[in-house]
Amino acid sequence: MSDERIDVYGVHGVPERGKREEPDYFGEALSNFAHDVASGGAIRHMVNLGYSVDEIWRRLDFPTPRERVQRTVYEYLQKSGILLEALPGETEQFAVTRVRRPSAAGFGTLIRDEIEKNGEENSYLTCTYGMIYRDREARLARLLDCLSTREREYLLGIPWERKPMYHRLNGRMAEIGIQLALYSGAGQELWFLKSREVVRTGEG
Repeated sequence: MSDERIDVYGVHGVPERGKREEPDYFGEALSNFAHDVASGGAIRHMVNLGYSVDEIWRRLDFPTPRERVQRTVYEYLQKSGILLEALPGETEQFAVTRVRRPSAAGFGTLIRDEIEKNGEENSYLTCTYGMIYRDREARLARLLDCLSTREREYLLGIPWERKPMYHRLNGRMAEIGIQLALYSGAGQELWFLKSREVVRTGEG
């Protein structure tokens, strides 16, 4: 090999000028492993307790960027089936219960009875927060105004897709769904997969 060729080419015969840096897959895997060991288990535990992204971020002992906490929470919500992009099976034939003007006592009892009958793992609330584009912050503020600060923080911490998603009606989300149906002025949709029923509120 000539001196000129050695000057122009690297050791493996690849021009050094403009050479792209390869992704550091090992470094990324190592970083993910360290994150999971240090914080992953604690994050998943707090998700199961109904904590929001910001609550979890503030409670972690190991310094972790908020964006990484949010990503870990979102991935766990999806992997555990708490958050779905689509309901399983066919839902077109579900029996529909229309509650146009829900009352506080009656509607809360209805939904809690349905959750008890179906189980949390078969009970979901339709969430369309990611589909609000124009004047997003103002419209979300009006929609969620009836919720407590912790409830709003929980919903706003999830990076919703720009399509309907479905959140399991666990303790935190069941209360959110009931409050939104009663006081937000926006129709809600609550699915019960075992009994093949959907409860819809509002005039629509």
